[in-house]
Amino acid sequence: MNQQQTPGGHRRRRPWIAIAATAAAVVAATAGAAVYRFAPGAGPANTSAAEPAGPPAASAGAPSVPVSAQPSLSLGPATTASASAKASASPSRSATRPAGGGGSCALPAYPTESCAGVPAGWAPKKTVEGDLKITKAGATIENYLVKGSITVQADNVTIRNSRVYGQINNFVGDRIYGPLTMIGLEAVNPPGQEFTTNGEFAIGTADFTCRRCKVINRIEGFRAGGSSSAGAGPIVIEDSFVQLAVPPGLCDSEDPHGDGVQGYGGPHITLRHNTIDQRQDDCPTAPVFIPDGQGNNGGVVDDNLLAGGGYALRLGGGQFSSVTGNKIVQGTAAYGPVEVTCSEIGEWGGNAIVTYDWATGRIKKETKKITECG
Repeated sequence: MNQQQTPGGHRRRRPWIAIAATAAAVVAATAGAAVYRFAPGAGPANTSAAEPAGPPAASAGAPSVPVSAQPSLSLGPATTASASAKASASPSRSATRPAGGGGSCALPAYPTESCAGVPAGWAPKKTVEGDLKITKAGATIENYLVKGSITVQADNVTIRNSRVYGQINNFVGDRIYGPLTMIGLEAVNPPGQEFTTNGEFAIGTADFTCRRCKVINRIEGFRAGGSSSAGAGPIVIEDSFVQLAVPPGLCDSEDPHGDGVQGYGGPHITLRHNTIDQRQDDCPTAPVFIPDGQGNNGGVVDDNLLAGGGYALRLGGGQFSSVTGNKIVQGTAAYGPVEVTCSEIGEWGGNAIVTYDWATGRIKKETKKITECG
């Protein structure tokens, strides 16, 4: 694989990734539903890896330090922790909280790395050298550095302004523990480790809210799943920044086909005002991938900035009451900006292809409206 750097600092893509994304719309009939593909040719297959019916793995430490070899801290009933307000999962744009959050990254801007995750100048008040298991209902974890993974095994937990080198997961055994609220959380690699070969998702799995969260240089971002399990509830991801990356050469030996957000048996999900950048993945699926045939329950997808993938936005699993205001960065998706099942979409409007200033988080120009499925 050619690993030369582009002027923007991103590795050059395989030839199939470099396909121009400017072509005519194609409408195909599949299973009685119209699927809109804005595409130059045949699209990619549903390439996300199949999973077992049970819950995903509970730990995903950095590959350089095996999680099994790390010590583990359990935050249980004996630990003093403040109570946490129950998370609220708003199902649509009509929520009382306006779309776009606040601060310098509010609409018309989009989240950048600097306005998600822990605040500038942050330092941890507590460091956990290995994994952290949270077993106290109502616990609040704030200003933690966790060098392993976080397993949430209690209801009404809040994680605020914290950094983790592994995975955050609230699907344990056959149960979802929630609502889980995460604000200013970031899942990153340890210092000095630019990439990871760990293909586990960074944050999941159901009945959680993630606001101003940040995921950097992971193969997989968010996972929505477990909808048939006890405790499953809706997901809200908003005002967050996700940058996916695959290590140089990995696409030549494996096919991780990562996603920014993947639904696999996913509950209702609200994706509102997020930036998901998959340009550093040479063998991607999509920044947003919620397909049919995998037990997904639809949701709301509004005001997101998406880049990369085979298609940038792939929706077909369940009913989507609103898919509006989404911007796809021009020339970044291999086959085209969107692949959606039109019959599953309620409101469709304001979606467009744009040029984008990654430094400021602002759109330079809207180059083409995506009007289909309106």
